[in-house]
Amino acid sequence: MSLTKAAHTLRAGFVAAFASAALFSTTVSAEPEITFRAAHSSTPSSTGHKAFEFLDKELREKSGGRIGLEIFPNSQLGGERELVENIQFGNVDLTFVSSAPVASFAPQFFAFDVPFLFKDRPQAYAVLDGDVGKEILASLNDKGMVGLAYWENGFRQLTNNKKEIRSPDDLAGLKMRTMENEVHIAAWRAEGANPAPLAFNELFTALQQGTFDAQEGPINLFYDMKFNEVQKFISKTNHIYSPWPLLANPDKLASLSAEDRAVFDEAVKAATDYQRGLAKEADDKAEAAMTDVTFTTLTPEELKAFSDKVVPIVDLVKQKAGTDLVDRLLAAAK
Repeated sequence: MSLTKAAHTLRAGFVAAFASAALFSTTVSAEPEITFRAAHSSTPSSTGHKAFEFLDKELREKSGGRIGLEIFPNSQLGGERELVENIQFGNVDLTFVSSAPVASFAPQFFAFDVPFLFKDRPQAYAVLDGDVGKEILASLNDKGMVGLAYWENGFRQLTNNKKEIRSPDDLAGLKMRTMENEVHIAAWRAEGANPAPLAFNELFTALQQGTFDAQEGPINLFYDMKFNEVQKFISKTNHIYSPWPLLANPDKLASLSAEDRAVFDEAVKAATDYQRGLAKEADDKAEAAMTDVTFTTLTPEELKAFSDKVVPIVDLVKQKAGTDLVDRLLAAAK
C-alpha cells in the first residue's frame, strides 16, 4: 500500500474512532481557542493521564484560557504504535508512549534497552535531560514528530509466582513473559529464564492459568493491573528504566505564535516534573499497599550477578541504535 493510501486509510479509521471517543474524552472547562488532542493508551488513573490533566490546567492558566487539552485515555484513538502514526498524520497532537514503538520509527530509541543502564532516578533524569537524551529526541525531527520530553514509566522489576529470586540460577526453568522486543528476549535468555513474548492485555489471564511463571515491569503497573493476585514475589532488580517519550505533531506546534510556544514549553516542563514525581510516588504507594507480596531487595553483589550475564546484550543494542550513540550513552550514565 502506498504511503498516500495508508494515510487516507488511517485518517478514515481515525475519523470514526474520534467521533466515538469524543463522547468519552476528558475536558476541564470551556472550549479554548487552541485545543491539543492528547491521547494515550493508559487508564485515567495513570500518572501519564494525571500529567495531561496537569498540563491542561497549566496551559489554561498561563494562556488566560486560550490554550488547553482534550484528553483521550484507554487507547480510544489507538494503541501505542497507532498513536505514533496519528501524531505523524496530525490526527493526534500529543501522546506519551513506551520507547519500544518509537524505536520502530527512530532506532536510536533502542539505546534505552541497555540492561542496568541507570542505577537510580536522578541519574536517569540527568542523562535523559542532557545532551545524549536530547539527541535521541531530536532523531524524531525528520520522522514527522517532535520529542518534547521524557516522562516516566519507571524501573522494571522481576516478578514470579514460584519463589524468591536472588540470582540468575533461580530463573532456571521459569517460563517468563516479555515484551515483543528482541533485546529483552535475548537478555532474559542470557539470564537463564525461558522467555517468550505475549500481548500485555493477555498477560493477567496467562499468569492466572500458569502459562507463564514470571514477568517483568514497573511496580505501579503491576499493582494497577492487580498482578499481585497471581504473582507473589517481586525482586527489585531495576534492570531497565522505561521512559515515556512525550511526542507532539510538528504542524500543531508550528501553528503557535512565539508567545504561545513559550507558554507551551514552560507548561510541558512543569508537567514533566509533576509526572516524574507522581511516578515515584505511585511506585512507593504500590509497594506499601501490596502486603500480600514478598519484596526482595538485592545486594550489590547479587545485582552484579544479573548484570554480568547481560554484558553481551550491549552489542545487540549497538547493532540497532548505533555504536557511537550507545557508547556515549553509557559514558553519560557512568
